[in-house]
Amino acid sequence: MRNRASGFTLLEVMVALSICALAGIAAMQATGDHIVHISTIESQTYASWVAENRLATMRAEGEQWDGKNGEKGEEELAGQTWYWQQVVTTTQAADFVKVTVNVYRDEAQQYLEYDLTTFMFKEAGR
Repeated sequence: MRNRASGFTLLEVMVALSICALAGIAAMQATGDHIVHISTIESQTYASWVAENRLATMRAEGEQWDGKNGEKGEEELAGQTWYWQQVVTTTQAADFVKVTVNVYRDEAQQYLEYDLTTFMFKEAGR
């Protein structure tokens, strides 16, 4: 009777390594996708704060707010400059206007990051 050594063949080891490599690649891709999504959520959160700040400023101005359509500005937040533009449109109700604040990451305002809309009371005679 021969004493036969037990163990894995070269083919079995190669198959096991291939499976581990594929699992590692899938895990790395999932991690990369997760990081991209977190970055997007973070960016949209900051942009929403910029839009909310702009709307709060307009409300605080009260009667001094001119309701100018297309007014632009920039705000520094989280170490980045954000660019905003307000869009003011009339509504069927004469006393109200629709105000949308669009927030961009780039000065050329080509890539909309976030927009926020509200309705504001418009003083008579404006």
